[in-house]
Amino acid sequence: MKQTFKLLSITLLGIVISVSALAQENQSQSLRIVRGKTDTVRTNVHYIIGVAQKGSEIFINDMPVKQYKTGSFGTELSLNEGDNIVEVRVVTGPSTETESFSVYYKKPEAVTAVVSDSYSDSTVPLVVTKKGAYLNYSTGGDRLGGAKINFLDEGIKMELLDIKQDLYKVRLSENRYAYIPKRFAEILPVGEETPFSLTSSWSVINTGKADKVTVVLEDKHPYIIYSEPDRLIIDVHGVNCNTNWITQYLDLEAIEYVDLNQKESDVLSVIIKLKDKYRWGYTVGYTGNRLEITVNHTPEVLRSRSRKPLEGLYFGLDAGHGGNSTGAVSPSGIEEKDLNLAMIYMLKEEIENRGGKVMLSRSEDIDSSIQERTDLFREAGVDMVISVHCNAGGSPLRPMGTSTYYRHIENRPLAEVVLKRLVELDVNNFGLIGNFNFGLIAPTDYPAILVETMFMSSLPDEEQIASPEFQKKMMTKVATGVEDYIKMVRSSL
Repeated sequence: MKQTFKLLSITLLGIVISVSALAQENQSQSLRIVRGKTDTVRTNVHYIIGVAQKGSEIFINDMPVKQYKTGSFGTELSLNEGDNIVEVRVVTGPSTETESFSVYYKKPEAVTAVVSDSYSDSTVPLVVTKKGAYLNYSTGGDRLGGAKINFLDEGIKMELLDIKQDLYKVRLSENRYAYIPKRFAEILPVGEETPFSLTSSWSVINTGKADKVTVVLEDKHPYIIYSEPDRLIIDVHGVNCNTNWITQYLDLEAIEYVDLNQKESDVLSVIIKLKDKYRWGYTVGYTGNRLEITVNHTPEVLRSRSRKPLEGLYFGLDAGHGGNSTGAVSPSGIEEKDLNLAMIYMLKEEIENRGGKVMLSRSEDIDSSIQERTDLFREAGVDMVISVHCNAGGSPLRPMGTSTYYRHIENRPLAEVVLKRLVELDVNNFGLIGNFNFGLIAPTDYPAILVETMFMSSLPDEEQIASPEFQKKMMTKVATGVEDYIKMVRSSL
């Protein structure tokens, strides 16, 4: 234990030293423009952001500009159409350094959108899902991959309706279609038949740490998952009901009862009424042709009194980015990946002091995929996942603040109590953000949230988050928020 603590202390010291060394390097650096030195822009609101030796006087087009403790500075300019000359002047003691450049403002041209809704009416093949497959609502997309419906198990066959860029348009049932990324599906030879099933027997059993619903089908079918405050509803497409009984045992802990509803001629709803107010994860998938819905029990330790608030719980902690994935970079050159790792060690210490056990998705400056990180947490059987990042975007001249994110509605209370604790630090409330399409909080296996501490791109935020003392305060608030959530769960049982 002493050796482990020593190694942890060395790791933390190394992180702090690297950030401190970078800060010292920035202190002696000369003028550097990090944003705004752009040849042509299409908006007249333009930001000039730079960094210079600390304690300098900064002037942009002869107007004085505030310099922050990190050495960063910035201002907002209103551009005229055509060429705009920008002069940045830095006065440090007796020396003056000047940099001039031109920014051309070109008004954007009106663009007429052309939308194609055509697809072939001829005979089409089927596609079959691969590992990691998920459905999207539409062809729209963003940097996180478009609006997801839910993940699907592998080996599910669906009719291919059309191909839209990097997406397959697939038929779920007679009246519903969705989209699946090409990399997660394979086109089958023409001649394969679209699956159709009659349901057989159902059972609902207690497996020890979870309750499991089993629906016997003749093939694998796509499903849509709906989560409500006290229910899970799974719509299975391409299925007719031939079930005349549902065997349910008396020792169920998470599930109160299971029912069914043939809501459309080829869509069968599995309705699961839940017992507890707060949830601890569930999974949906196939074993052979049996659809299995597993609902985790509330950890038994929460039904008993513990000496420490988080005792007996296993936490998966994720420091965003790492290795070649630097994340956001602040105007003074601090990399997000370093701050994330420093803060995750601080959060680890806070949670362990409260009795919790911790697994880190990365313990050093390495990169790993979202899939690798989620597989790690799944295989370890963690009870909760928290991912820590720094944000970027928006105005660089005003405080942007902190925020928490959840993907699934059942995780909203956790994200909410953590955010309430964070804003006690008198930072801006950037928001409680739901349905967030971030892969690490997408699994339903466990409660999971994302904490975006502060904005690396905001000069006032950068000044705060660069301080190890402030980082520690934020992570203490995150741990206290988790503790608040556990107290809420205990009081509801």
